[in-house]
Amino acid sequence: MNIFEITQEQYELYNVDKDESFLNVFATERKWFINFDKNLLGIILEDKVDKDWTYLVLGKESDGFFRAIDVEISIDSIEKSESGLINSIHSLTESGKKEETLFKADEQVLSATSNLLIKDIDDEIKRYFNKYPQKLYELSPRKFEELVASILTDFGFEVELTNATRDGGRDIIASIRTKVSNYLTYVECKRYSPENKVGVGIIREVIGVHNIHKPSKSIIVTTSFFSQGAIIEAKTFENQLELKDFDEVKKWLHNY
Repeated sequence: MNIFEITQEQYELYNVDKDESFLNVFATERKWFINFDKNLLGIILEDKVDKDWTYLVLGKESDGFFRAIDVEISIDSIEKSESGLINSIHSLTESGKKEETLFKADEQVLSATSNLLIKDIDDEIKRYFNKYPQKLYELSPRKFEELVASILTDFGFEVELTNATRDGGRDIIASIRTKVSNYLTYVECKRYSPENKVGVGIIREVIGVHNIHKPSKSIIVTTSFFSQGAIIEAKTFENQLELKDFDEVKKWLHNY
């Protein structure tokens, strides 16, 4: 299948995004792989606590950096982990060859988004927005919430979209269980135009909800940016609140 095992020294010659090192907090890298085209890397990791296994596949993006595109955790043997990784790299290699065909209908995909449910926001849709991030402004606010929820699901979260008519502060309730604990995150989504920055009022609203319900973290995600006042206000609550603007959303979409 033209997938080769490499040494750690060879692996470290490639430009792996530093943000992809988060798994090393919980696991130790044991094996490294690359495909024939040298656009996919694979890592086998051993959990430091439970001693089970994880595989991580990284894809090379247009900026030359490798970022995570597939991950599987809690595998009970290194053999199964390696088999899963090889199958994933093989499938991604084959699908990559078909990508040009998939995007011949780009405009049709976009026009369909107004009627999509969250289950319909698949990788093809997210690849489209990765390619044309400015088209995010054509989504309705609710569809933007569904897109963010779908991305968080891909990142390993269990997500719940809250009622569209409820008070602000938590459009999405997301949780992720590690070997140590369960982390609950509230996500507020703002599908704003670029010139409409998220202000101090939204920061205070989200923090108010955070202080009442006390999740592990709250996040505000926007297609716009944050005002200087909002950024300063958020720094007061930097352990409770994270801000994700248009540039951060684009980074998320780089995974597709």
